[in-house]
Amino acid sequence: MDVPPWLDPDRDLVLTPRALRGVLHPIRLRLLELLQREGPATATGLAAEIGQSSGVTSYHLRVLAEHGMIAEDTERGTRRDRWWRAVHRSTSFTFRMPGDDGDPDAVEAAEGFLRYNADEAHRRTTEFIATISAQAEPLADVPWALDDWPLRLTREQARQFVADVRALAGHYHRQPGDPDPQPGTERAIFQFQLLPDER
Repeated sequence: MDVPPWLDPDRDLVLTPRALRGVLHPIRLRLLELLQREGPATATGLAAEIGQSSGVTSYHLRVLAEHGMIAEDTERGTRRDRWWRAVHRSTSFTFRMPGDDGDPDAVEAAEGFLRYNADEAHRRTTEFIATISAQAEPLADVPWALDDWPLRLTREQARQFVADVRALAGHYHRQPGDPDPQPGTERAIFQFQLLPDER
């Protein structure tokens, strides 16, 4: 498989249906997301963030570590506090990976992962909508957008479209601790989906 220009195999994790089996749990996916987005943290700090006990959080962190998703941050750790860091800066998903034969268990794992992401996208969207009435600035000045664009694409055009969008988003991607490219930046989340319209 050709490596797209937006993907650095040493820094970006591409999950496949088969590779999901160890990570597919809402708590694990949330912990992985937090470590990628916020940087290294302890089980106690992450537990407070997600509303779980430190024991539950520690268990799921160990599972993520066993699957190579995260690693202990030995530069920060002490005898009392064990710090964890994400191994990769981002995580994406593909069905198109050699060796993934599409067996029923892998397909079920893929469905679960996509449902989790759809639920998270819905949560973020509704949380944003709930803040609109309290916006201090004029709504006309808010740059955020929710768009639907009807398209007609061949399968190859769809693959190229996804590659183009990922390349563009990669230009703006920042890691925890990266310096701001310019003053006045705000954190944002880019949600993207390209789906067939079955209606």
